[in-house]
Amino acid sequence: MIRASCYTADNALAIEFDATPWFRNADPQSIQHLAAQGWSSVWIADALETRPGYEELHRLVAYAATRLREESLEDPTWAALDCVVDPSDAQQWLAENRPEIAAKL
Repeated sequence: MIRASCYTADNALAIEFDATPWFRNADPQSIQHLAAQGWSSVWIADALETRPGYEELHRLVAYAATRLREESLEDPTWAALDCVVDPSDAQQWLAENRPEIAAKL
């Protein structure tokens, strides 16, 4: 399991979830880009929020998109939510399941 957490910019919502499905399906460049960004990206939430079992993540994304929309429209660089992957979980999983990517990190 690759632990990850997401939270809204106003700290109204925060959840922890399993990001393993994203890592299973992500292309090598996306994983390398995630690692280069300090294992932090909203891509993971975007990719998983519609899957069964990720209803809480969907609620968090919907909240950020609707309730925090005004702030993000005023400042396009402002992130309404953030997601962070546990780096040690990610690196261990990659070493065991996608060693060709782990070798490049």
